Amino acid sequence: MFPSTFDNHSNQNPERSKKAEKNLHLKQIMDPRQENCSSQSGSEKEWFETWFDSPYYHILYQHRDDKEAEHFLDSLNEKFDIPLHSRVLDVACGKGRHSIYLNKKGLEVTGFDLSAESIAYDKQFENDTLEFYRHDMRHIFRVNYFDYVLNLFSSFGYFDSEHDNIRCMQANAAALKKNGHFVMDYFNAAKVRKNGNQDHLIEVNGISFQIKKTIKDSQILKEIRFKDKGKDFHFEEHVWLSVRKLFRITSRNPD
Repeated sequence: MFPSTFDNHSNQNPERSKKAEKNLHLKQIMDPRQENCSSQSGSEKEWFETWFDSPYYHILYQHRDDKEAEHFLDSLNEKFDIPLHSRVLDVACGKGRHSIYLNKKGLEVTGFDLSAESIAYDKQFENDTLEFYRHDMRHIFRVNYFDYVLNLFSSFGYFDSEHDNIRCMQANAAALKKNGHFVMDYFNAAKVRKNGNQDHLIEVNGISFQIKKTIKDSQILKEIRFKDKGKDFHFEEHVWLSVRKLFRITSRNPD
């Protein structure tokens, strides 16, 4: 986990009511001209647009359950001692397990994800201090608004372009209040490189997932193949490996 060194120095009117401030930000993100949630019309969908909306994604990773998330977040809170009612952004929130638990702990939580299916599921848990939106992490969501921005479960580095991954970093930084904290939960890149290319066979719910993991330049490429109900499936995951490099670049180029 890496606490962010990014500070946002834009000023807000201290007299603005919390409700008015929230409505302003909602207007910004709900403007249809600013929605950037899917591939351009007629273009092929990117890997994460199909895989994360697939039920098989949740089958394969079902071991990352609510109990595992709660243990991780309790450890995180011990480190940061997050004050009650702090504003928290859960980037790439998926089906909301982190957002929901943090909200139960007394925090004001907003989660966003590109997956329409996940956000539709999350909506049932909304309340006055918990909200979910469909949003592309490459685009700024809110500015100078959150005390904490969380990017968990290695939910970063999905894009083949270094520029797009840097845009994600910049959007996270922009979302923070001055002296806010950005927390990223990510794999150990040095260990991954040491282990090299790998093949795995994972059996879950009667499905045999054949997983081929390859390190290519600055990315980990994972091919996931399996058969279910007589049909062959093939999905991919692309994850950026050199995260520290992106932190350094973003810190040097805050704009």
